[in-house]
Amino acid sequence: MKFILKFVMVFIFCFGVIACADKPQNVKLMPDVPVIESNQGKGKMITVKVEDKRPNSVIGYRGSTDIANGGEITLSQSLEKLVLYESIKGLMKKGFNPLVCKADENPTLKIEIDLFKYYTSTSFWTGGVHTKATIKAMAVANRRHYENVYTVSNEKRNVVVSTTAQNEQLINEMLNDVLKKLLDDNQLIDFLGRWAD
Repeated sequence: MKFILKFVMVFIFCFGVIACADKPQNVKLMPDVPVIESNQGKGKMITVKVEDKRPNSVIGYRGSTDIANGGEITLSQSLEKLVLYESIKGLMKKGFNPLVCKADENPTLKIEIDLFKYYTSTSFWTGGVHTKATIKAMAVANRRHYENVYTVSNEKRNVVVSTTAQNEQLINEMLNDVLKKLLDDNQLIDFLGRWAD
């Protein structure tokens, strides 16, 4: 009898988790990128561009099995515009005067969003929530070029499907971490500061 009761309880729990996982989530990004301030830019003008290279706007799914995916996770804002805004803010803290316009003769920093992904995995008792982001920086100044790729990857284990608030925290951390890597790249910042007219 106890075995049957336990089986029923586990079944109800699993059914509830699956039902929750089917609901889509629209996540709000509120980045807070920690930037070490400096005067490396010395007030020089640079043009900043961002391009979202992802095939679609779906970040991932709340749960996935061999049979089907759970509810879609999407963003309530444009990731491209948000990365542009946060990059400009960060570059200003580095002493630059960033512009959003045609490059003309200004040094140009182009940022490509290649990957911004949320996915799940399962083990015997817990599930894993994984986030992974990759962005690429391509700087051109005075006929010179600099490129670098920045990737972050995180994992969290849990026993239930993550709520919207939990996923917002994880996805915001992913965005903060990958932009921090870009803005902490002293070779990139020095390149832009050195070759800008």
